[in-house]
Amino acid sequence: MTAESNNSEKSRKSENVMSFWDHLEELRSRLIKSLLFLTCGLCVAYFFVPYAQDFILSEFFPSTEDKPLAFLKPTEGFIVKLKLSLMGGLILSSPAIFYNFWRFVAPGLYPKEKRFIIPIVITSTFSFLIGAGFSLLILPHATNFFLSFSMGIIDNTWSFGSYVDFVIRIMLAFGLVFELPLVIYFLVRLGIVTPEFLRSKRRYAIIIFLILSAVISPPDIFTMVVLAIPLTVLYELSILIAVIARKKYQAENP
Repeated sequence: MTAESNNSEKSRKSENVMSFWDHLEELRSRLIKSLLFLTCGLCVAYFFVPYAQDFILSEFFPSTEDKPLAFLKPTEGFIVKLKLSLMGGLILSSPAIFYNFWRFVAPGLYPKEKRFIIPIVITSTFSFLIGAGFSLLILPHATNFFLSFSMGIIDNTWSFGSYVDFVIRIMLAFGLVFELPLVIYFLVRLGIVTPEFLRSKRRYAIIIFLILSAVISPPDIFTMVVLAIPLTVLYELSILIAVIARKKYQAENP
């Protein structure tokens, strides 16, 4: 390690020395700001909930004349509206939430890495939105799959609140899953993992993805496998990103 790199490491440590209580205070501040943005997004999204409900009915039940959905509790309609508002608010406020997250992480970065906070926030937001959007392509097929289990005289009627929970969980799962390449990129830049490590642990990663899919998706094989497939594809993409990230790091730190 050169003297210049040693000096940059020392300067970074001297600039970013924070006590445990400073970290807690920073975390509290970032959480409050994120919640405020989420609340504002929720209030805006609340007025568009009827359009979201119409979208769900028209896109996810296109071939069903009698929709197999019902409000089974007196308060269910109101709760569904709040849940859809919350999901809409999360989407609207996602740039601010990612910004506050990365600003909380920033003290652990090199000064030259802090300049990339805004591009990272943009990348995180787009990755989340692309993942959530991708889930909308999966949900109609998942819906038809479960509708196919109708048994003659037995009505296949669902609680609309439960179905909205299903939609939100799938959207959040795919949104978070699409953050994997960005997470791998940072782990490589920090020297925690290498491309060789990722390649050697590919088989174990697939098993972990199946377990993770079972945890974050509704308890059925269909959605678990559907979620595990993009995870595996993104893992392979992450290996390529890891190679590029390491080459860039080696070029910057000869």
